[in-house]
Amino acid sequence: MEHNYWMHRCTCGDRAWPFTQEMLRNHKLISIGWSDFSTKEKQLALTSGWESFQKVFTDAGWGLPRNRYNLWRFLNEMKAGDIVVVPLQSRFDVYHIADDIVYNNETIDTSVWVDWNGNKAWLNSDGCPTDADGQQIDMGFYRKVEPIAIDIPRGEYAEQALYSRLKIMQTNSNINDLRDEVEVALNRFANTSPINLHNEFVSDAANGLLQQMRSKLNDSKLELLVEWYMKQLGADTEIPAKNASGHDEGDADVIATFGRLNGFTILIQVKAHQGFTDEWAVSQITTYKKLNHYQSSQMWVVSTCDNFSEQAKRDADAEGVRLITGLEFAQMLIENGVYSMPL
Repeated sequence: MEHNYWMHRCTCGDRAWPFTQEMLRNHKLISIGWSDFSTKEKQLALTSGWESFQKVFTDAGWGLPRNRYNLWRFLNEMKAGDIVVVPLQSRFDVYHIADDIVYNNETIDTSVWVDWNGNKAWLNSDGCPTDADGQQIDMGFYRKVEPIAIDIPRGEYAEQALYSRLKIMQTNSNINDLRDEVEVALNRFANTSPINLHNEFVSDAANGLLQQMRSKLNDSKLELLVEWYMKQLGADTEIPAKNASGHDEGDADVIATFGRLNGFTILIQVKAHQGFTDEWAVSQITTYKKLNHYQSSQMWVVSTCDNFSEQAKRDADAEGVRLITGLEFAQMLIENGVYSMPL
């Protein structure tokens, strides 16, 4: 069953915020106002269908205010397992609703009514929470939640659509249309990967470039592209004749030597592959290095593949070979600048 996504502000009504913020942080309770309706009897009527809900308001002389829909959603539509995004100034929290129990001022454990200065509230004879100054606090209903992520910076992790919605001052709303944006924010936050326009551009562009490389470049042209890249980095390059090593297993497609680095050399095996590249590429480049007695050098395998086989990864780790997938190479090209690309 697919859960709903909600935005809900715990501001409640008059004098409530110092208490509701502490209830959220310390007791994992989201809250809403309407303390005038916060009794067992009225809650039963409010949760017995739309007509009964409407009647509570009209019988109390409230008429039918637009903000009653906020209470309806809180009592009747939010369900256990639903995701709730709670805006908090420049940050936001994400929770899931723990169960289908809704507490009112008669059923809540009033020991949770403590503000951020440690002052306690109490239930007066009219059934309303009251602070130390004798002032009524407009808190009425409460739901238990479990945290998914706390204190997420809006500006760093919320994409534009979610960021804009978080600024709306309505108490609550269904945000199923933003479920993907919420999940992206959660994933970014979990991986400490805030929004970065440069990285986003490189990632998107690299996927397109990789598809073009796969569809348009054969082995020889891919070798020329790798050679061009190394020249852009300042290397003197060579594409050895095939089987120049005189050994069937030893092969390097591009040799890049950096004079400014005391002749440091990168030996590169290039593969125009899709799917996986196996350990044969690792064997080719490591054998070439051994046969030609390179000392100050690195070994690379650059492939347009999606990934390398597990055996290739194990062999590369043992031999000190850098494995570069097609997507990584595309990102390297874009980072370096593609405008002078010769192909």
